[in-house]
Amino acid sequence: MHRSYDIAGSRVDLHRAWTRLEIDAAIEAILAGRADALPERMDARIVIKPNLNNDLPSLTGNCVDLRVLGAIIRSLQSRGYSDITVADGSNVGIDRRSIDSFARLRVDRLCEILGVRLVNINVDDGRRLVLHAGAKPLVSRTVLDKDFLISVPKIKTHAEMQLTCAMKNWVGIVVGQDKRQVHYDLGRNILALNELVRPDLIIVDGLVGMEGNGPGDGEPFRLGVLLASDDALVNDLVVARLMDMPWRNVPYLAHAGDAGRVPSSLEALVEQQVAVLHHMEPPPARSVQAKLAEKRWLIWLKLAVRPLVNRPVVARLAYKLRIVQDVYDRRDDTLRVVGRQAERCGDCRICEGFCPTGLSLEQIGTETEPPACIHCLYCWFVCPRSAIQVQGEPHHLERQVSRYGEAIRNL
Repeated sequence: MHRSYDIAGSRVDLHRAWTRLEIDAAIEAILAGRADALPERMDARIVIKPNLNNDLPSLTGNCVDLRVLGAIIRSLQSRGYSDITVADGSNVGIDRRSIDSFARLRVDRLCEILGVRLVNINVDDGRRLVLHAGAKPLVSRTVLDKDFLISVPKIKTHAEMQLTCAMKNWVGIVVGQDKRQVHYDLGRNILALNELVRPDLIIVDGLVGMEGNGPGDGEPFRLGVLLASDDALVNDLVVARLMDMPWRNVPYLAHAGDAGRVPSSLEALVEQQVAVLHHMEPPPARSVQAKLAEKRWLIWLKLAVRPLVNRPVVARLAYKLRIVQDVYDRRDDTLRVVGRQAERCGDCRICEGFCPTGLSLEQIGTETEPPACIHCLYCWFVCPRSAIQVQGEPHHLERQVSRYGEAIRNL
């Protein structure tokens, strides 16, 4: 299914997709339908900015699906584009602990086999942009110096902003710990970033969304859509409507409305054209402790107690008290697919639809070296019969499998 919304001079396309073949077809249709907007030069510097906020597997609804990212890259390459970079900077907790989320998500392996650059914005050069409340963060030069910029956000809830999609994705263009400056006045600074740096194309990964206590501890749900647009504000107004979330409940959209960016005519067009697709469960009210932890004037206290908070037992307690959403393990997993028990498979072939490199059922568990297999573990996560065999230590994945394994299998 394909649906287009023409809203105030901006077109938003919605495609139904779930399996890899459906994703490939949808991405090809998106780029073919916007061919006039693509760069004329084949050597143009194209930067893809996905949402790789955390080290949670993408099937939890947190990060961009490797199938989507791979489809975009391959579709661009098939058109002759030769200078493609994937760039993002994970959240401050990941950055502060020097966790390589690109490796944990297997994004590095995907980029390697497809022959594109991967830039960690958290260690990139930057240029300072002036925002609100004294924020002057460094913004990635890789992003600023591009010829063509593609934003690839996720649809998920956010404890502070209620919704995160295209506009919130822009926090990831800020270098390293300077992201904390954006939080001085998060809603207004998200709006300001989007007005200073605009993507040329937005492709929303709405395959698996996250609702409830997002973006780091919510519940995954099957949505099965990809969206494309050229305007982040219109995109997020449409997504808010699709998710049955009043746009004024989303602080950065409310600030846009207060600034006159959402006239009544635009609001009416969205309501008239866009039908609710899913009632997204909003995030719960934040605890008093969580709100205090974000206070700028208490940063000295956060720094003072950080050695204590970094202890695993304290981190788990903070999670139980809903002060934090994330409990990080510095130990990377070493899991890799080593086989498949064919007698258990039956005829479901679910794993085929989730393989980012396009392996068939017969190849999954048999061809286990790159470029055939990047050990993303998608097949292992989704297999309903535990037919996929892996070796290695789960380490950081142990908690994630315990938290999300069943939910992923039931998508």
